[in-house]
Amino acid sequence: MHKTENQLGSDGIPHEIDSRTGVKFWQGSVLAALHNNIKPSLSIEIGLAYGFSALFILDSMFENNYGKHIAIDPGEVTYWHGIGLKSIHDLGFDDRFEWQEAMSIDVLSKMCLDNVRAQYIYIDGHHTFDASLIDFCCSDRILDIGGVIILDDLWMPSIKTVVSFIKSNFQHYENVGVDCDNICCVKKIG
Repeated sequence: MHKTENQLGSDGIPHEIDSRTGVKFWQGSVLAALHNNIKPSLSIEIGLAYGFSALFILDSMFENNYGKHIAIDPGEVTYWHGIGLKSIHDLGFDDRFEWQEAMSIDVLSKMCLDNVRAQYIYIDGHHTFDASLIDFCCSDRILDIGGVIILDDLWMPSIKTVVSFIKSNFQHYENVGVDCDNICCVKKIG
């Protein structure tokens, strides 16, 4: 997929890959290393798309034998042609993976009502200020103390503004330094 060659979707048809979408290898390695350091029993990803980041995370989980990963993406089949789902299935990662075909606010709110707890949440969904901030606030409600929330695409002004807002208004989080200038990682400390 990193070569941006056409990929088979869940419909069995090859689809062109948008080279602007998906994490680069070095960023995926950072996400996997963070994941492996925590070894969460549950991790959540908002936005699956082609499955780049999910594959890095799931590979770490299978290699080290821990956890379950849930990806939330209402457009996975209709917009992204199920390429991420097919890649996850083809690599045999289904046992530790679940896909939610719904809006993140709905899934995260239901998880909160069901007392679901997560230790790692990766936000890479709808990149507007309001949607990203809502994803963060809903994620905060289900994140255990000591867990992390990672926001992707710091090159976007909307995400930079969300990160600035979090750092100014969420005193129960501390910044986690990562070797990647495209993501922000914060740890829940209270």
